[in-house]
Amino acid sequence: MCAVILCKRKRAAIPYEIESMGIHLYSLEELAYFLYENVYMVDRRILGRRLFRWISEEIGDEGLAVRLEKGSESGIGLPNLILAILREVDYYTQEELNALSERMKLLATYQEQERLKLRADEYFINGNYQAAIYEYQKILDIRQSDRLGVEFYAHVWNNLGVCYCRLFLFYKASKAFRTSYQYQRDSQVLRSYVYSLRFCLSEEDFEEAMELQNIRGEQLSSMMERLEHIMEEAKEHFAVDADPAESLKGLRREYLRNVRNA
Repeated sequence: MCAVILCKRKRAAIPYEIESMGIHLYSLEELAYFLYENVYMVDRRILGRRLFRWISEEIGDEGLAVRLEKGSESGIGLPNLILAILREVDYYTQEELNALSERMKLLATYQEQERLKLRADEYFINGNYQAAIYEYQKILDIRQSDRLGVEFYAHVWNNLGVCYCRLFLFYKASKAFRTSYQYQRDSQVLRSYVYSLRFCLSEEDFEEAMELQNIRGEQLSSMMERLEHIMEEAKEHFAVDADPAESLKGLRREYLRNVRNA
């Protein structure tokens, strides 16, 4: 889709916020576009009474709001609610709606863990690490599925570790990376484990931990040289800014964005 979407309906004075993604929607067309492009992200928290009230009060389409609420209360599935909204904007072709319907049918065949990972990965990509952590942990709280295989769980634990690192929770990150490595022996994950430990332990405790886990000699030296190189390249990010107050405001905004609740 590359055409401009013209908003024919009322523009909301108060946007509908997708809190977990930090997205503000001002029109029914924007809502439809979000649903079409992010169908695997949609759940009852997004398509619930808060949305129906917004459609009624801010968009002024009480009829659609009533139909959606009645459908939701009667147990109609999310796919039908999504399609009802998309049909209302009269933008998507029938072929596009049919294709979306097939995508939603395919998603329905996924195990719950797979659907949660799609959502968690999207949060991760968009920098909402707290929401991603919440979804990854939900996956791990579910009984492990043999059908998904060790690679799936290795990826979940690795991504969880990266999220913790981005929030400077290095000890939690090290535990996640270690678990990922136990599922699948990936050299990159092992490096991430070693680096996260280095950031959260004293030099003496770090050396002891490496010795206990038989990570030593050429292997450890190579990792430490690589870490030093990475730190050297990162020095430019630590330069003193001409306006530190403004930089702190920017860092605060970024931090708050990264820790939005799911």
